[in-house]
Amino acid sequence: MPQIPNITVQLVHIQGPMKGQIQDFTQFPVQIGRHSSCQVRFEKDLTTISRRHARIERQGNRFRIVDSSTNGTYINGKRIADVYLRDGDVITFSESGPKASFLTKIEALDAPMPTAPSIKTAQPAAPIQPQMSSPAGVPQQMAEAAHPAPPHPSPNEPGLTVGPDLDVPVVSTNAPLVIQFGPTLQSYNLLPVTVGTDPACDFVIANSVLSGRHLQIFFNDNDYYAKDLTGRKMITINGRPVGTQAVLAQGAELSLSDHGPKFRFLGGGRLAELPDVVSEPLEKTDADPNLQGSDRGLPTAEKKGRKANSLFKNFFS
Repeated sequence: MPQIPNITVQLVHIQGPMKGQIQDFTQFPVQIGRHSSCQVRFEKDLTTISRRHARIERQGNRFRIVDSSTNGTYINGKRIADVYLRDGDVITFSESGPKASFLTKIEALDAPMPTAPSIKTAQPAAPIQPQMSSPAGVPQQMAEAAHPAPPHPSPNEPGLTVGPDLDVPVVSTNAPLVIQFGPTLQSYNLLPVTVGTDPACDFVIANSVLSGRHLQIFFNDNDYYAKDLTGRKMITINGRPVGTQAVLAQGAELSLSDHGPKFRFLGGGRLAELPDVVSEPLEKTDADPNLQGSDRGLPTAEKKGRKANSLFKNFFS
């Protein structure tokens, strides 16, 4: 029988009284409102929120939000009655009310238990291998015990990176990726994703320090990788140059240059801007043909002059 994967839903509160909090849910439905039984509970004096404002239901591997309020529930600025949620969707509880970003995280399944007791059968004895000797005549097992090989670090351990000698092929893969930069929260389901100043990039950052094609994020064999496309060793992970490419371990700090911008890799394909770096956007005008709209994550002309402080960066750290 196929098993339903373990999926954790995260609500990252980005506006309102719970701003800065991250709530994890594995049991459904998730009730949202002012009532004491709600899992996402707002204060009683926040009367724009109904006692039972909305709920999130799980249907297989998908999640649906159902509105049951007076003042409405909005997904990415549009009022809804019920809709399936996608990673990166911004939920607003009543117009101009509290906001939360919706994210999911898939966890590995435990190995299935056997349905019937297994019958042990006698196994043939392993053939005796001839004992090899070292050049000095010392048995190999004794030599290895005296001089054990240094342990090889696993690339999945937090804070560790893989050196430039690891050559992992970049292939097109269905894997989730969510990038938060400033007020932009962009999600992808197909990797690799290219980051840079070139409008042809998947995620465009207007910063004079960066190259046109600066960074590539790809997925291979259950790991996310950062690939330096600059050829100048500008990209570092935890202060160490990635060389050509390196694994992004959970909690790793990814810096695109000595002057930023910097990101924290939160695991599960989530990359969030760190708050201690403010990027310097390129000067672009309305007439600039290279200026792209919000579909590429680049601040548009009407956003020019806004503060670069991120709405989200204090909440992903």
